[in-house]
Amino acid sequence: MHELTLVQGMLDSVNEGAAKRGKKAVAIRVGVGELAQFDTKLLVRLFADLTKGTELQGVKMTFESERSKIRCLGCGRVRTFRELAGQLSKSDREMVHFLPELLGSFAKCPSCSRSFFEIEAGRSVRVIEVSFHA
Repeated sequence: MHELTLVQGMLDSVNEGAAKRGKKAVAIRVGVGELAQFDTKLLVRLFADLTKGTELQGVKMTFESERSKIRCLGCGRVRTFRELAGQLSKSDREMVHFLPELLGSFAKCPSCSRSFFEIEAGRSVRVIEVSFHA
């Protein structure tokens, strides 16, 4: 379960930041890339379970969706997954969404017709901001 490891890492990071500042965390804003493949409802449940009885119990967690950025290595143009996935069948789109590195096997750049892509953004889950209370 990747979500458990991810939430534990977020908790460690937030606890470290709170300790350095001598303040209590009250809210966390998390960015989730559109290609990240994480269940945000599960993240919230795990966060609630892991923070019970700790300084982080009751901290509000919000999510912000982060669009992908995929660069064509042929012409350098940057597009989103949604732009490139529009040319795929439904089953190919689901497969590529699960393994984005396969995009070059199924899609072509609308600008240069090449199929060499690099994913620059949209795969990660990260803490964007932590709000603290004195």
